[in-house]
Amino acid sequence: MTIIHGNNGNGKSNLLEAIYILSVGKSQRAINDKDLLIFNPKTLNAANEALGIHTKVSANVEGSHESTKLQYDLFEIDSKKQEETPQQSNSTNHIKKKSLKKLVRVNGIQRKISEFVGEMNAVLFTVQDLELIYGSPKIRRRYLDVLISQHNREYLMALQRYQKTVLQRNHLLRSIKTGISRVGELNPWDHNLVIDGGYIIFTRSKLIQQLSKLSLSQHHLLSPLKENLNLVYMSDIEEQPSESDQSNISRILKQKLSARISTDVNKGFTSVGPHRDDFKITIDKMDCSRFASRGQGRVATLSLKLAEAQYLSDTRGENPLILLDDVFSELDSIRRDKVWKVVSDYQQSLITTSNMKDIPNNGTLSMKICRIVDGSIDEVD
Repeated sequence: MTIIHGNNGNGKSNLLEAIYILSVGKSQRAINDKDLLIFNPKTLNAANEALGIHTKVSANVEGSHESTKLQYDLFEIDSKKQEETPQQSNSTNHIKKKSLKKLVRVNGIQRKISEFVGEMNAVLFTVQDLELIYGSPKIRRRYLDVLISQHNREYLMALQRYQKTVLQRNHLLRSIKTGISRVGELNPWDHNLVIDGGYIIFTRSKLIQQLSKLSLSQHHLLSPLKENLNLVYMSDIEEQPSESDQSNISRILKQKLSARISTDVNKGFTSVGPHRDDFKITIDKMDCSRFASRGQGRVATLSLKLAEAQYLSDTRGENPLILLDDVFSELDSIRRDKVWKVVSDYQQSLITTSNMKDIPNNGTLSMKICRIVDGSIDEVD
């Protein structure tokens, strides 16, 4: 276990996000990966040694063009400067004037991003994860998709096909509205949408069932009131899709698509399917997004993240990397001790904090402590 200590604004969150990219190939926030590259190669290599993370970073200069390459064992970002000013010429990590291309290599062999997802599993908790309760359905759908894709390649492929199908179908719907195309041309797209869409809904709903049970156990551990936390998948297909088999979900999806053809043509988009689904988190059957306090929401979200770690551990047969960003700052001492005990069961954990007093007193014996200042990371003796 490693504790990363530093003041706010020194890049602790970005460092965890950069490591998380190694798991899913993309930041969990809606930001550019280049915004996470705040460390120059020399600093990153020193940080790798201090943190015990097996990565490799190098900077190359080719002729009159400076090219900075951040290369990890599993991940590589290659950038070439488009234009250069005298002020920039001596810098190793100016990204604004560069075009970035993300490359992935596994054991030296270049791979597609879709093939890379799941090579390494990680669970990241940040304050932004409260958006899983208070944010838009799109955030929650993406959470499910990323989690499932880390261990289920078939799901990732189905999701990619489904997204392309919806785009093509929406384009065709608009063509039908203008009279360029006919309704009958929807049939092949609907066929593909029903097959992949049914599988996506079925898989997501089964995941929600498992996460709900695991989250309840974690929430009972963290909540002194023993409130009952529950996750509910919400779909236009059925009230409880988890209780149906995949073929039945696909059958109902087909019926819904047929019934809404006129509506879809008028609106110009597909109004039913997993791209419209959602899930909600409840405490004692009350919707957290409407009734939970910030404290309840934080504990509920942390319970979900700890359940995610347990789910990945059970599914993959190996513990994920745990990344906790300032998790202890808003917890009381009792909850801090309980979270610490859970996290200590995992082989690799990185925890950031702006105040070492937030770390449980019995938690500094078997860990590495590092300090981060202005992009530099040094181990504390």
